[in-house]
Order: sequence, then C-alpha cells, then structure tokens
Amino acid sequence: MTKDSPPDTRPEPLPSTPPAGEAPPSSDAAETPAPSAPADSPEVPHIQRLRIAFNVATQLFLGLVLYGLVNYLASRHFKQWDNTYEKRFTLAPTTVEFLKKVTVPVRITVLAVRGNETEKDLNALLQQYKETMKGKLEVKVIDTLRDTSAWETFKVQQGLRTKTNFDRNGVLVQAEMPGGSAATTAAAATGGAQRWITEAALYDIDPKTMTAQAFKGESLLNSAILGVTTTDKPKLGIVAGLGVPRRLPDGTSAFDRVRDICLLQNIEFEPYSIMLKDEKLDAEALIWIAPEDGTEREIAILKNYLETPGHSLCVMLNPEHDTPLLDKFLSDYGIVPQADRIMNSTKGTGGVIKNFLVENARFLDGTALTSGIVSSSVTLTGQTKSLKIQTGTEKQRTENIDVKPVLSASSDFWGEKDFGAYDPTPDGDDNKGPLYVIAAAERGAAKDPRVQMKSSRLIVFSNSSFADPDAMSKTKYDFLIRSVNWMMHRDVVAPNDSTTDKAKHKFAILIQPGQWQRIFWTTAIILPLAALMTGLMVWSSRRS
Repeated sequence: MTKDSPPDTRPEPLPSTPPAGEAPPSSDAAETPAPSAPADSPEVPHIQRLRIAFNVATQLFLGLVLYGLVNYLASRHFKQWDNTYEKRFTLAPTTVEFLKKVTVPVRITVLAVRGNETEKDLNALLQQYKETMKGKLEVKVIDTLRDTSAWETFKVQQGLRTKTNFDRNGVLVQAEMPGGSAATTAAAATGGAQRWITEAALYDIDPKTMTAQAFKGESLLNSAILGVTTTDKPKLGIVAGLGVPRRLPDGTSAFDRVRDICLLQNIEFEPYSIMLKDEKLDAEALIWIAPEDGTEREIAILKNYLETPGHSLCVMLNPEHDTPLLDKFLSDYGIVPQADRIMNSTKGTGGVIKNFLVENARFLDGTALTSGIVSSSVTLTGQTKSLKIQTGTEKQRTENIDVKPVLSASSDFWGEKDFGAYDPTPDGDDNKGPLYVIAAAERGAAKDPRVQMKSSRLIVFSNSSFADPDAMSKTKYDFLIRSVNWMMHRDVVAPNDSTTDKAKHKFAILIQPGQWQRIFWTTAIILPLAALMTGLMVWSSRRS
C-alpha cells in the first residue's frame, strides 16, 4: 500500500474450521478456554460453604469458652484494694472469722429507700458478707418509697409470724433453724429466729450536730446473725439494791453500757437482789457496779455462788465507798483493794495541783482478757484505788486459784494513802508500784488449755467509772466485751467490737475568692477558646 492509497476497509476473514475428523490447529494454552463445571453439579461450592460455617462456629465456641474461663478464674482469684478513708469495703478480721463459722443459711431483708445513704452503706456491706459466706446468705432489698406493694406484702407476711412493727425502715435478719420449717416458725414466733435492726440504730449520731459519726451496721449485723444462728443465750445478772453507779445528766449510767454490750453478745441481762433469802441465782455470771458493803449473809451468798463451777463474778469498786467485808472477800482470792488513791501532783503559780486522772494506764500480757489489746492505753476518770496481787496463799494452792494483773497505771503515778492532804508527796507509807487497776482470778482451771473445764472466774475493777458512757473509749469498749465473754466462758474476741464500726468522714475544700475567679476563667473562657482555636487551625490546614 502506497502512501496515497486509501485504507483497506474489507472485513477480516473468519478463522477456518477444520473438517470433521481433523485435529484443530495447535495454539497457546492460554488461548484455550477452561472447561466449566456442569450446571447440575453444585457439590464443590456447597462443601466450601459448610467448611466456612464450621470454622466460624468453632471459633465462636472457642471464644465463648475462653471468655467463660477467664471470667470464672477472675471471679475466684482476684485482689481487691479498699482505698476509702474509712475502709468502707473491707470487713473487720473478727467479722471474717465469725462469718466463716456460720453454717446455717441466713436471709437478710433490707427495707430502705433505694439511693439514700443507708441503702448505699448496707449494699456495700452486704456485698462483702455474700462474698465471705459463699452462698449461705440471701439478700433482698425492698424500696419502701417506690415498691410499696412489695413492702405491704412483706409486712403482712411477717406480721402473721411476729409482733415486730415493720412500718419503719430497717434490716430483718432471719435464719433457717435446725429442725425444719416448724422449728423456724416456732422460733420466729418468740423472736428467736430473727432479729430486727431499725435504721436509726445503724448510725452513731452526734447529738449536737445531728450528723452520723459512725456506721454500726457491721457490728449490729454480726450480733443479729449470732443471735439467729445459735441457741447459746446465757444470762448475766446485775446485783441490784447494793450500789448506785454515777448517773449522767441524760439519765444513763454504767448499767446501760453493760446492758447494751450484753444484748450485742446475745446475752440476757436481768437484775438480781442478793438481799432476798429466796433469790435464785441461776445466771452464769453476776456483775456488781459501785457496790456498797453487804452483810455477812450476802457476802456468803456471793462466795457460794462464785465457788460453784461455771459461775463468774465482776466487781467494779467505787473508791469512795467503804467496803471492809467485800474487801475481805476479794482478798481471800488474792486481789486486795488498797486504801489509797492513784494520783500525781504538780506545783504551779496557784499552788499544788492534785491530779486523780489516771492517764496512760496500759493493759498487760499474760491473760486471755487482753488478747489483741496488749499495751493499749486508757484513761480513768474520777478516783481510782490500787489493787495488790497476792500469790502462793494456802487457799490458792488448795483450790487451784490463779491471779493475774490486767491493767496497770504508769510510773508517773503513786498510790497516795494521805490523799486528802494539801501537798501529798510519795513517801515510805505510800504504794510506789506497780499499781494495778484491774485484776482477774480463776478458780479450778485446768493447767492444760486444751482441757475444757468449768472454772470459776473473778474480775475486779478498782474504779467503777471505767464503764461510764461519757468516758467510754474504743479500747475500754473492747475490754468490756472481752470481760463479758470471758465470764461466760466464751471466746473473748467478739465479732462486734469497735473495729467493726466505720467512721463517717466529711471533707471540705476551702476555696478563696481569687481561686474561684481563676477556676472560672480557666474552665469557662480559656479552655473553650483553646478548643475553638485548635479546631479552626485543623480546618484551615485541611482547606489549604
């Protein structure tokens, strides 16, 4: 074709088809079309889809198994830290040990307004109880403000069994007593299988500010669980008619403090008058607060009671009372009250200042009464006489009487016999020390502590103000609990001592006016402008 000739517009020839019987001409393998599967043979795609589905299902199953195993291990093997100031989410060690010994299923019903302070405190506390009791605790919460129908049903059901008034908020603790439902119903009818705790009792209220100072729910719940899961309810009698303790302006006295402790320890508290000839002393222990001297017959009744195996006696002396017969009775067991006053004095510009306030008195080791509080200090108000310890007497040897000092005054004090003098000084007639304030004696106890024997126990306080409510401290409270349990031949460490109370703390932040202005400008002006400028910069950079 020349340069000026027109283009060839003829169609290209079709490829020639070989005659029948001849092989097609050879060509590249890439130009040969691949054979396609018949339309009626879907086995290959179907098998592939089944394999994919099986792989996905296997992966999902294995993922669920791993997820369950991780949660199972995490729920049983974990570490929890309580960083709250009052240790709100941590049970006291005595509570943990007590709950581990509970074998009876317990049911707790909380009547409270959901979301208020009481419900929040109880919810956090009961969650710890459920984790510790491991399935032996059932908790039900009824919102008395929103779920009124459930509240009314609860009141009707429980009202048919008991006479308790459930018109107020509180906590009901119940237990399935051994013996089946009949035993539970019978015990509940007498108040034995349930304990009712009012909402007001859960807090220690400051009477001046009317604000909660401490949350006592753990202590009260332990007492309630103890009461519904055990049939052990001993009796402590208080000697009436032969002593008058100091009464506070609000009408309370040491009697009220001891009674409250007994109720928390599931101990009955009744007055006894040993002046009556036909009085039956069937209590496991007697307590005599601020005694006045009795007659020889009354002292003989006390001696016969104390020397009965299994009985105990607690005497809280008032130094202002002259009690020669009682002192002689106590001296027979090796505890001798002294005719002195524990004191010290200082000289100032106004003259001599006599101090009868015994400060920094410390608990001694060597007896189960001081378990956990050894070297803890207390302060004794009022006047205090000293106690002398005698050992090795004939009566102690023949009757196996062991005497131990419990509380001792510090070396800054002495036992002044002429305590009425204007300028008392320690001299040769005074007691230099050690000055014991509390002593305990045990009669007929086995030498081997593993041998359980019913012994007679005696504990003497040289100052009856030790149990006064206005002078009560945590250490004193714990020791009184230990004393009551020790007299009842129980474990002295109780699950409701002072360590179970959670103090309530409120923190206030004082901000000056200048600080308020800086906070306003920072949060309301500077930070929003900074965010706006950052956004504008990003927008302009993207536009460009």
